[in-house]
Amino acid sequence: MASEELMLNTTYLLPIFGISVGLEGFEKLFPELLARYTVLYNPVSLVEAKWIVLKLAKREPQERGTLLKRFRMGLEVLLRDERLGQTELTNPDVEEVADLLLTRAGVADYFDRLIYATATSRGSVLLTEDEELTRVARRGDLPAPKRVIKWEGVVREIHQV
Repeated sequence: MASEELMLNTTYLLPIFGISVGLEGFEKLFPELLARYTVLYNPVSLVEAKWIVLKLAKREPQERGTLLKRFRMGLEVLLRDERLGQTELTNPDVEEVADLLLTRAGVADYFDRLIYATATSRGSVLLTEDEELTRVARRGDLPAPKRVIKWEGVVREIHQV
């Protein structure tokens, strides 16, 4: 039986790049998540993660070298890990949903729109802490992923097994 597809928002990739996200039990439970689901991410998350690293480096210039090195090392680990799959960046169906999120729901962040739209077009579960995306999925008048869950929901699902 194929496992359920789970699309990660960028937040869940940040620890791979050495950036703490403050999610309870993340380090212990993330490997279980990888075993339970077919875990995917949109490559736009790599761009967003680098953008976050650059913002941190600007705020903490003394840490710039370390932050940039951790990103490169994390990228190598991520790209070699067969438990994490990369989707295509975009396609016309993804762009249609992303555009609807902009024009009908006012979601300004293109990274978030692409990730949400990718999960929607694939029929995947979207894992996100983003309240705006969660609200959009609940509206009922826009295309939505199979489900939208937060980290706490994944923790509950893992513990039910």
